[in-house]
Amino acid sequence: MGSRNGDMLGLVELTDAQHLLERHGKSSFKLLRDACFDRLKDWVRDKDQWRVLDNNRFCVILKGISSQGELELAAAKLDRLFQEPHYHFGRPVPLDVTAGFAPLKRDGEDLKLATHRADLALRQARRSSRLFDVYSPQCEMSVDEERKLVEALESAVGRGEMHLYYQPKVHAGYRSLIGAEALLRWHTPDRQVIMPDKFIGVAEKHDVIKPMTWWAMKSAVARLARWPAQLSVSVNVSAPLLKEDEILSVVSDALDIHGVAPERLCLEVTESVMVDQPDIVLQQLAKLREMGVKISLDDFGTGFCSLAYFRDLPVDEIKIDKSFVSRMLVSEKDHAIVKAVIDLAHNFSLKVVAEGVENMRIAERLAEMGCDALQGYVFDRPLLPEEFDREYGVGAPRH
Repeated sequence: MGSRNGDMLGLVELTDAQHLLERHGKSSFKLLRDACFDRLKDWVRDKDQWRVLDNNRFCVILKGISSQGELELAAAKLDRLFQEPHYHFGRPVPLDVTAGFAPLKRDGEDLKLATHRADLALRQARRSSRLFDVYSPQCEMSVDEERKLVEALESAVGRGEMHLYYQPKVHAGYRSLIGAEALLRWHTPDRQVIMPDKFIGVAEKHDVIKPMTWWAMKSAVARLARWPAQLSVSVNVSAPLLKEDEILSVVSDALDIHGVAPERLCLEVTESVMVDQPDIVLQQLAKLREMGVKISLDDFGTGFCSLAYFRDLPVDEIKIDKSFVSRMLVSEKDHAIVKAVIDLAHNFSLKVVAEGVENMRIAERLAEMGCDALQGYVFDRPLLPEEFDREYGVGAPRH
C-alpha cells in the first residue's frame, strides 16, 4: 500500500454535514463542526501535519505511516474518538466522520496528486458507508464502470471463470510438502487472468464476495479429498463473512460431503477482522475451531493487532507477512521482527508460516530460527489443480 519510507495523506469530513446543517442551523452547525475538528486534533500525533480546509474538511499528513496495518491502527483510534456523542446544549448529537487516504512519498511526489487520490478514496468510503478507504486504482472507476464490473463478477462463478491455483507449503526443516494455499484467479472471457487485488475490493463492497468464497471453499475441500491424508489446504476468508452463521454450515457441509477431516482445512483471516464487531468475529472463529477447523492469522505484522489480540484470538497459526521475510537478511529490524514473532508464537503454542520466501538463503535462515513452514516462489509458483497434482504426485481419484 505504499513504501516503507512514506507518509499517508488523509482527508476527513463530518459525515452527513448537510443533514446537520439543515437540522441545527448555521450557527449550531459551526459549533458541531468545531467540536468534530477538536476531536480530530486529539487524534493526530505531535509529528503529524494538519490543517482545516475551506470545504469543512480536515487534512492531515500522518508521518511515517505507509502500511495497511499502521493505517488501520490509526483508524481504530479515530473510530474510538467518535464513539461518544457530542453534547450540544445538553442534548446528545452523534458525530461521525468519513476519511480517505492516499500514500504520500517523501521523494517529492506531487501533493496535489495525493490530495486528489485521497478525495477519490473519501468518496468511495462515503458511498460504501465505511469509516475510511485507501486509494487504489479502483477508486478511479466511474460508477458505471464499477456497476459493469460487479455484473461481470456476479456471473463469473456461474460461468466457470473463477479458478483456484494452489501454492505449496513445505516443512521448514525437511522441505517436504505439507499442504497448499488456494488462491483465487479470474479467467475472463477474453483470456485475461485477473489477480484478486483487482476485484476483491469491489466484490466485498457489493457482497459478491460471498458466492465467490463459498465456491472457493467447496472447490478446495473437493480437491483436498483427492490428496493424501497428511496434506492440508488453506482458504482465504474475508472479514464480512465471519460475521455470518452461514460460514459454519458451508464449511461443515463441504467437509461432510467429501469426507474430509476438519483439521485438514485451514481458514486464513487477516488482522482486519477485528476492526468491526470483534465480539461476533471471535465467537465465529471459536465455533469453527470447535468443529476442528484450523485458523491462520495471515499477513501478521501488517495489521493493527496488539499483544492482547495475539493472546485472545482463537488461532492455530501465524503467517509472517512477506514484507518482513523478503528483507530479513538485509534489514536488522526486519530480522529481529521475524525472530520475535516466531518466538512469541511458539510461546503461545502456535505454528508459524513464513510467506514470500524467494531464495534458499532466507529459507535456511528461517529454518534455523525455528519457523515451522515456508511458502514462496523459491519452492513453486501457484499452480492450477492439475499442474499441482502432477508436479507433486497427489490427486489420485477416490474410490
